[in-house]
Amino acid sequence: MRELEERVLEIVCRVADVTPGRGEILFGPGGRLDSLGLVNLLADVEMAVSEEFGCEIVLASERAMSRQHSPFRTAEALAAFAAELVAEEQGRHQGDSEPAPGDP
Repeated sequence: MRELEERVLEIVCRVADVTPGRGEILFGPGGRLDSLGLVNLLADVEMAVSEEFGCEIVLASERAMSRQHSPFRTAEALAAFAAELVAEEQGRHQGDSEPAPGDP
């Protein structure tokens, strides 16, 4: 999962134009993005992740909003959340290709 998270962090930092590891605030008090900027960033990250990993994820969801700590606060938090979603989607698709028990 760590390698996946690092790859997603590269995407997030490229799209957000931030340096990884600096903990720059993306959204919230002191953040560089307003709500419209965040929506654009999330859409761009979703598209880049889809192109890179071949799976669709939705970053702006009830799941994201219900977290105690916002996954949109920093690039690292966003990358960790996106990598979690990518891993789940990849797991679902791997299960799709396996034959059902009893199938030849």
